[in-house]
Amino acid sequence: TRYQWLERPLCSPTPAEGRTVFTDAGRKTQKAVCIWQQEGEWLQHLIKSEPGDSLQTLELRAVCWAFQTWDREPLNVVSDSLYVVRVVRRIEDALIRETQNQRLGELFL
Repeated sequence: TRYQWLERPLCSPTPAEGRTVFTDAGRKTQKAVCIWQQEGEWLQHLIKSEPGDSLQTLELRAVCWAFQTWDREPLNVVSDSLYVVRVVRRIEDALIRETQNQRLGELFL
């Protein structure tokens, strides 16, 4: 008998039955935010910029926070960052290599 691995992708092009989290970051405020609804109430989590953060790393930090917070349930993440959307879509099959941007490298580990 021949066995074959069946891949179960974690990222889906269609919405999942589960929580939806909206993420955004601001260049002027140097903050990122995650917003979601829980029991009819809108909640938020603010993320302050750290040394080495760019707008893209702030956006990515917000998405990472959402995935880490709800890592055991289906999750929909809405982001206006094309950079973040592309990273998330490709991360499952990616090989992580060394980067000159230390802050960015930390977010992928």
